[in-house]
Amino acid sequence: MRCRGLGAAAREGGRAACEGKRAAWEGERAGREGERGAAVIEFVVVFMALVVPLVYAVVVMAEVQRALLAVSTAAREVGRVYVTAATEAEAQHRVEVAYQEVMGNFGYLPGDPRAHVAVRVDCGADAPQCTGGFGPGAEVTVRVTYRVPVARVPFIGAVAGPDLPIGATHHTRVDRYRGVGSSTGQGPVMRAGGP
Repeated sequence: MRCRGLGAAAREGGRAACEGKRAAWEGERAGREGERGAAVIEFVVVFMALVVPLVYAVVVMAEVQRALLAVSTAAREVGRVYVTAATEAEAQHRVEVAYQEVMGNFGYLPGDPRAHVAVRVDCGADAPQCTGGFGPGAEVTVRVTYRVPVARVPFIGAVAGPDLPIGATHHTRVDRYRGVGSSTGQGPVMRAGGP
């Protein structure tokens, strides 16, 4: 090994300085060999610190999107089946069936404590045939909510922790010209050209 860059000490025959430089270079080389594999460890640590939270956020956002689709579809369907029912008892039964069916289609179990449906029916002053919250002209408001759990453990599921409340509201009105007691909600069928 040639000693370069020693300046005046090398020119004056400073063999000791050259040997000192060689020893320092070999010491650095030994130190670098002791760190062999450190880049892999650093990469794994940085990867885990950045990617795992990103994947977790994507999973939570997917759950939020699923809940959004479920509650909006359930609210719309519950409102539709309520206004097309022939009787109030049938309407209540159809509401429960439609709600459970739609939420089940999105993977939510019946009786899930995080899910809730509320149906409010009002008879306005301009709906004289509407009695007791049911009949032509009744205004139906359906509110479906679901609390999406944020704290999750892989392969176990939701654990105690904060929830994101997701909700949808659907307003509809029973057709004013619909015949009450008709199972199809269309009233008597009139045909052109006679009976």
